[in-house]
Amino acid sequence: MIGTVPIATLLPGMQVYKYKLQKRIGFGSFGEVWLASDNAVAHDYAIKILKPGIPVHERLREAHIGHSLIHNNLVRVHQADVVALSGHDFVIIAMDYMPDGAITKLANPSGFLPLPEVIRVGTDILRGLEYLHGQNFFHNDVKPENVLIGPQKQGMLTDYGIVGISLDGSPVLPPNSYKIHAAPEVFNNAGINAQTDIFQTGMTLFRMLVGLSSLRDKFSKLGEQQYYEAIRVAKLVTTSDFPAFVPPRLRRIVLKAISPGVADRYVSALEMRRDLEKLNYSGYWTIEASGSLVGHSQTHEFRFEHHKRLGNKYEVLAFKKNKTTQRETRLSKFCVSNLTTAQSGKHIEKFVKSVVGGI
Repeated sequence: MIGTVPIATLLPGMQVYKYKLQKRIGFGSFGEVWLASDNAVAHDYAIKILKPGIPVHERLREAHIGHSLIHNNLVRVHQADVVALSGHDFVIIAMDYMPDGAITKLANPSGFLPLPEVIRVGTDILRGLEYLHGQNFFHNDVKPENVLIGPQKQGMLTDYGIVGISLDGSPVLPPNSYKIHAAPEVFNNAGINAQTDIFQTGMTLFRMLVGLSSLRDKFSKLGEQQYYEAIRVAKLVTTSDFPAFVPPRLRRIVLKAISPGVADRYVSALEMRRDLEKLNYSGYWTIEASGSLVGHSQTHEFRFEHHKRLGNKYEVLAFKKNKTTQRETRLSKFCVSNLTTAQSGKHIEKFVKSVVGGI
């Protein structure tokens, strides 16, 4: 079943038109996405099988847009067909297949991505948007699930199902929207533009830095109306929402991108990309498979211990380990005892920031 329209059950090995299905790699209200072999050219594609219920010409719109795009940070659509299955016309769109999947696979057990990956992928997203905006397209669906890992490990935007098309770059009403990343102009019905994509990129970067589920959790907690009100008054995401290992300059980039007022955001994807490209940090923190927070530089790993002592006092111990020799030593200037709860928290934060900035 695709959507609500019953068809023959899709299974690996089935032949659908000229495609032999290998495995399902995605699904949703739109239909299903499969890895499939095109027998005619002996090539593997990711094929999107769109459910009926919408006129064929509207379902082909995504293919028309995707086929016109030739850029290293955009997934290209190669062909589209209308195929009769179980008495219904299905649109099948064949796209480049990216075996490494979406950037969500780069997330650690706590659901966030290491700082270098966020900056690199964010830069790639913006490069793709520069090209799209130059063609007077607004992607309108920038989110982690729609950024795939390309053959050079680059970030590649995909899914052009709700792209906005403008004749001259001026705002247009979108076909639909992704509620979690909706900018104020979207829920105010003012039309989308390049700054709407910048807003969505900022929301995407926030989720990559803090946790992929972070905004969904806020949406569930607040409800749709309060969530949008928090966006409108710039209270949904504030600097205090970022963990200590996210540097202030990067926080400011994200917060500028998601400013409620269009005029307060970056003027273009190029301007935002240039700000990201100026960032250069010596270290980063991530969550290991064990669940431990571990810092990294090019040559060392870092960790800390937090111990409660007598009289509600705390001790913080900091360590670094040489990645080559595996020899671990204490960092004496970050090993402090007789601290209150608040003091120990601030001391750990200082250590975490020092690793990012370069000890």
